[in-house]
Amino acid sequence: MEKKSWKESASELQRIVLPEDTNAFNSLYGGRLVEWIDNVASIVAIKHCRRRTVTGSIDSLFFLSPIRMGYIVYMSSRINFTTTSTMEIEVDVESEEGITGQRRVTTKAYLTYVAIDEEGKAISVPELILETDDDRKRFEEARIRSLGRKDLLNKIRKEIEEK
Repeated sequence: MEKKSWKESASELQRIVLPEDTNAFNSLYGGRLVEWIDNVASIVAIKHCRRRTVTGSIDSLFFLSPIRMGYIVYMSSRINFTTTSTMEIEVDVESEEGITGQRRVTTKAYLTYVAIDEEGKAISVPELILETDDDRKRFEEARIRSLGRKDLLNKIRKEIEEK
């Protein structure tokens, strides 16, 4: 399987926050933003491996500031790391006040996707080409997150077995 650059699958998505997207405080529902984040990350995963993919985990998601009704939401997403069958996708979210143009970082998320066959079994994904120091740094940081994720998953599986 050929190796691929993160640039081949990077994706961006823009949305405007409408009344049906907001809570009682006229801020974007966190769950709605998670849906949008999962959507753009899924696009990256599919484009990278050109296979069926499923969300394996949302490894971390930080809401740094609220996004108000009427704001424009910018999501940029890229792949940082691959294993045999998984991909870590990073999503950065900014919001922009439409009238003033003032932008701010609002959310940061890391998600893991698994490539699967028609029977739902994990299958291989292309390795990631690391072209720059930034690519290598992101890959190494993601590798460390991946080890922590595996440890936590094993702990959760063990807890379930013991019940």
